[in-house]
Amino acid sequence: MRPLYWIVFATFCSIVGAYPLVYLLADGKFGVLQTKSDALVANVWWRLGFYVHIVSGGVALSVGWSQFVKSWRNRCVKLHRVVGKLYVLMACVSGLAAVSISPLSSTGRIAGLGFGSLGVVWLCVTLQAYWSIRNRKVRLHECMMVYSYSACCAAVTLRLWLPLLLAVLRLDFAIAYPLVAWLCWVPNLLVAYLINARTLKQAQELTSSPPVTTSNDEA
Repeated sequence: MRPLYWIVFATFCSIVGAYPLVYLLADGKFGVLQTKSDALVANVWWRLGFYVHIVSGGVALSVGWSQFVKSWRNRCVKLHRVVGKLYVLMACVSGLAAVSISPLSSTGRIAGLGFGSLGVVWLCVTLQAYWSIRNRKVRLHECMMVYSYSACCAAVTLRLWLPLLLAVLRLDFAIAYPLVAWLCWVPNLLVAYLINARTLKQAQELTSSPPVTTSNDEA
């Protein structure tokens, strides 16, 4: 990305990542909690899973973008590793919490399956990224981290898709929310696939290009 795009992207991710703090400070039902039944909101285990999911996911979203800044990564290797471990921990905690509460989605099984699938995918690619770097498979690690953060960014794209479906397309919330449960992350993974395919192609072109030689006359 160009620097300006990185600034916009990082700012947006950081703002959305900090948004869960509003839930902790607000009194009564706030945001998506307004769409939940009183019985569900009163369920202690569901509330615990919900808050663990949004807070840990917010931390992962807020710190994860920095791992893709190559110049920062090369200069601050130790810090990169510390932040990376924090991201992996928060992503796994948030993913597990998402899977645990997804069957209780207030808009039905389609939404629950969508968010639950997201949680499973996020867990799998994140753990694969961690396993690969532990085994010094750097290229696989980078590839899996692109998939992982694209899944993490579902928190961002959800907030783009939902207003579009509700305000622009005028869909009822009961229809829009199950749709956004899939739209918020499936296109993200497709974009991640294209990014990884382009990166792999560039790497192959660099390794397959013949070395530049200089003839005696030119020397």
